[in-house]
Amino acid sequence: MLGVSARAFVLPLTTEQRIEASCVIAVVDITKVNDEKGQSNARVVQALSGVKVGEIISIWDDWQLDSKGVESRFNGRDASFDVGKRYLVYLVKNNKGRMVTVQSSLDCLKVVGEQVEKEGEEGFESLSDKLAYIRAVLAKQKKKQNKSEQATPRKLSE
Repeated sequence: MLGVSARAFVLPLTTEQRIEASCVIAVVDITKVNDEKGQSNARVVQALSGVKVGEIISIWDDWQLDSKGVESRFNGRDASFDVGKRYLVYLVKNNKGRMVTVQSSLDCLKVVGEQVEKEGEEGFESLSDKLAYIRAVLAKQKKKQNKSEQATPRKLSE
């Protein structure tokens, strides 16, 4: 498990891969951070996938078990949130059912005004353009999934 996670930092996901891997994509306002527990609470202000506007969600640090059964955080995986700040987040459920970043801290991008941090690059880009792009990728993925489901033959019940 550690080898796979470590490799992920060398080979970051593309935006399309990040979107496909996510169960939740949203713009959130951070309302509470508990660094000891590794849990942050957030209010969804723009929902793209998996949540609704106004919903309160918890975003957790991803804890790993070592060979002795002791939990520790996986360095570099977890976002560093500030209360009162806004972020575009890509989340997935871990083996405990908690929402964590898909791959790394790159999955929580700061939003400042109408600008969002670029993924893996310096600088900012238009938030509305980024959200439109994510929606287009989600629609393309859904269309592809629907075609795949239609192509799969169904068994007739006897």
